[in-house]
Amino acid sequence: MQGSPSQNDSSACSFGPLILLILLHLAVREPVAHAQNSAPASEKTYQQSIGAIGKQIKSISRNLNANKALLKSERDQLFKTEREIAKLNKSIEETNYQLAKNEHELDAVNIRIQRLSEAQESNRLALRKLLVVRYQNGKPDYLKSLLNQENPYAVGRLVNYHNYFSSALKAKYTELSRLASEAESLQRRQRVAIAALSEDKQKQKALRAKQEASKKKRAATIAKLDKKVASNTQQLDRLNKDRARLRSLVKQLEKQAAELKRIEEKRAKDRARELAKQNKPSPAPVRKLVKGGFTKQKGRLQFPVRGVAKRKFGGRLPESGMRAEGHFFATNGSVAVKSIFRGRVLFADFLKGYGQLIIIDHGDDHISLYGHNDRVLKRVGEMVETNEIIAKSGVTGGLKSPGLYFEIRKNATPVDPAKWCQ
Repeated sequence: MQGSPSQNDSSACSFGPLILLILLHLAVREPVAHAQNSAPASEKTYQQSIGAIGKQIKSISRNLNANKALLKSERDQLFKTEREIAKLNKSIEETNYQLAKNEHELDAVNIRIQRLSEAQESNRLALRKLLVVRYQNGKPDYLKSLLNQENPYAVGRLVNYHNYFSSALKAKYTELSRLASEAESLQRRQRVAIAALSEDKQKQKALRAKQEASKKKRAATIAKLDKKVASNTQQLDRLNKDRARLRSLVKQLEKQAAELKRIEEKRAKDRARELAKQNKPSPAPVRKLVKGGFTKQKGRLQFPVRGVAKRKFGGRLPESGMRAEGHFFATNGSVAVKSIFRGRVLFADFLKGYGQLIIIDHGDDHISLYGHNDRVLKRVGEMVETNEIIAKSGVTGGLKSPGLYFEIRKNATPVDPAKWCQ
């Protein structure tokens, strides 16, 4: 009865210890949860700091690239078109990844459906055999067997046999129902995967059409630029502006480099403190930019790409007569660009005259620059290792064929890369 004292007493007895257990559980978990939440908060603060610096650097880049006097010039149009192509390349790459993922998902679903179909057929045959045997043997009459004074042990065995038989029938039927339900679910997933695949293919087709149109637009802009900037004086003026823009960028990045170093060191200390509170071992330390680390590598580093430099540091540039401040490598298509030494990414964006540019701080007042990339694979604030792939060479910055522009600078002054790399 609903209101009986005995039931109320039993409810109190059963729920009392349960409530006590939950309260104790919460009391024990509360400080642990607080300790666990502190780590993400610290990491979030670090990411916010990196993001703020990234925004400052983007603002610097935007100001350097903006030129009101050249707002409608061919160079400005080229810069805008190359940025569009870079975005399209990234979108196409992401779409290709999603396309491959959906194709893999569809293949996996189809294989699973095939296996389920085979399992269903096997279970159907087994169930059919069991039903035939059941039909042939008929329904057992245990009372009749007992009244006929048959051996009670034999009757017991018969009872057990029929119980096992009924259980087997039920199990096969249950398994068949489960397989049918799973097959139906997989078929729904198959339809979703096919729809996603079709959508990705349409998206890829549209992106490639846009990419092709942007490439034609870029080629036409370069042709106009070549006609307009024909004399050595004009080439010299353009190169001087590009170099002044790069010098200004490097100078303005000094403050950001110091701030990146500070927050990275703070992050390492915070993580060590949090792990100590949780009595966990400290992780392997991140390789820092120790003093003297880069200067000891002089003459021992590898160039960022394989191949012969078409233009070398100090050589005269035929179009302007100015001396080169770095090496220019012609590459066979878009190839992997590697960091010459471990360091921290200071810049990863477009800069007029240099295309997609990545700048790495190696410590010891030295930085390396990699220009004309098709893709930049690292973000501001990221640490990179020696010979780690950081970009893909390309034609950004007005090139007609793929290549890489490479510099090493000390305190914003270009130095000969051949003295550092081999």
